[in-house]
Amino acid sequence: MTVAEKAFKGVSWLALFRLFSQLFSWAVTIFIARVLVPDDYGLMVMATIVTGYAEIFNELGLGAAIIQKQDIVAEHLSSVFWFSLGFSCLVALSCVPLSYLTAYLLHEPRVVPLTQAVSVIFILSGLQIIPLNLIKKELGFKFLGFMMMVSTVISCVGMMIIATQGGGAWTLLGGRIIAFLVITCFVFAKTRYCPRLHFSYRELKPYVSFGLTKAFSGSIFYFWGKSDQFFAGRAWQSGTLGYYSLALQLSKIPTEKIVALINQVAFSAFAKLQGNKEEFNRFYLSITKVSMLLVIPFFLGGFLTGDVIVTLLLTEKWSPIIDLFRYLCIAQIFIALNANNSFVHFAQGRPKWGLYYQLACAVFMPVSFYLVIPYGLNAIVIPWLTVNPILCLVWVVITIRKIGITLPAYCANIMGSLVASAAMVCAVTALRAGVDRASFDLALAAQLAIYVIGGGVAYLMVLFKLERAIFDKVAESVSGVVSVGMKRLRISHGATKP
Repeated sequence: MTVAEKAFKGVSWLALFRLFSQLFSWAVTIFIARVLVPDDYGLMVMATIVTGYAEIFNELGLGAAIIQKQDIVAEHLSSVFWFSLGFSCLVALSCVPLSYLTAYLLHEPRVVPLTQAVSVIFILSGLQIIPLNLIKKELGFKFLGFMMMVSTVISCVGMMIIATQGGGAWTLLGGRIIAFLVITCFVFAKTRYCPRLHFSYRELKPYVSFGLTKAFSGSIFYFWGKSDQFFAGRAWQSGTLGYYSLALQLSKIPTEKIVALINQVAFSAFAKLQGNKEEFNRFYLSITKVSMLLVIPFFLGGFLTGDVIVTLLLTEKWSPIIDLFRYLCIAQIFIALNANNSFVHFAQGRPKWGLYYQLACAVFMPVSFYLVIPYGLNAIVIPWLTVNPILCLVWVVITIRKIGITLPAYCANIMGSLVASAAMVCAVTALRAGVDRASFDLALAAQLAIYVIGGGVAYLMVLFKLERAIFDKVAESVSGVVSVGMKRLRISHGATKP
């Protein structure tokens, strides 16, 4: 089995487990949004703005260094483990002064205990670095998918309990802590990793040298990615910030649940293919095509039916986020298109290129947010729809030129998803016009069902015509997964017979 085939098989297993976990997670998210108030979401954002930066920097890029490095020595990993755990403990201790700094900057004393509680996440993250990334390095994504499913279910149950007991913003933080704890237990149980009592700075140095560049890149991404919420937190009331926070969170669901799933496999596969240019480029085009095929219809669907989705699922309480959510969905298309490009450079040993891109974003995006924040809630989408798409498209062009893919070839690779999406837009627009002209009123749930089914059928029909090979590959992957499951079921059934 080739690396690409193993990677796509890993995506299939991840997708299967993620499907079950996300159906449950989305239902719980809607339930919690109905229980909590915008102020709770705003407090959670405020509490993690400063410590969130420390969370990004906490790993120091060591996980990526482990995946990218071709030959791993056990003694080296022990050095990395003790260093990462010690650094994580220091970062956890920093939460105490950072909590008061956050309260001072945002004029909100209620964030102090929330910010200090984030320290638990730092320690758990430091413990996970070695075992978690060893699993990723060997493309063990079937196990990772199962692990994430279990952690999602357990953390969601915990969040529901906390929310119904009046936990407020603690609901959101408690869910994260529970998920980190479950993942830590799983990865150690799977790898049975036990560090040796050994430490050498000389062995640690190459990992830190590579990882620090990636860590700086990630920290700069965090800086500009949170600049919108930072400026909004200083200028707006916590409830207004809560509206923006939830709208952004909802618009990012396909990116975080689908693109992030693919990215988990992509970087490990890119690292293994770094010495084979032809296979590397073929995999890059394939992973980009799959990402676009999966997420563009969701984003466009969110834009076309955002009013129905928000009103139906979140009630009128959240109606101020409708337009915000719709246009943020459009902005997410460009972010998803750009998702794999930094991984390409990291895998080929050019982490500084990703750093330069993040520096460009850090120059233009915060300034844009600062300029529009005074004009109110909806104005914050302007940088997302203007500055960010330009930066994303420039980064795409730079990446494909570096690895030797022409722009026409890149455009042809994603054309199927664009044409099928255009068909979906036409279908949903026509259906909405028909519903608006109807002589009777349809329930919101019925309207949404009509739009989803009609748009989905139009999208799949055109896509089947243009990208038949994708359907054949998906059918083959699903067949393989089902076959393995049935085989194990028969073995299990035979083992239980007397």
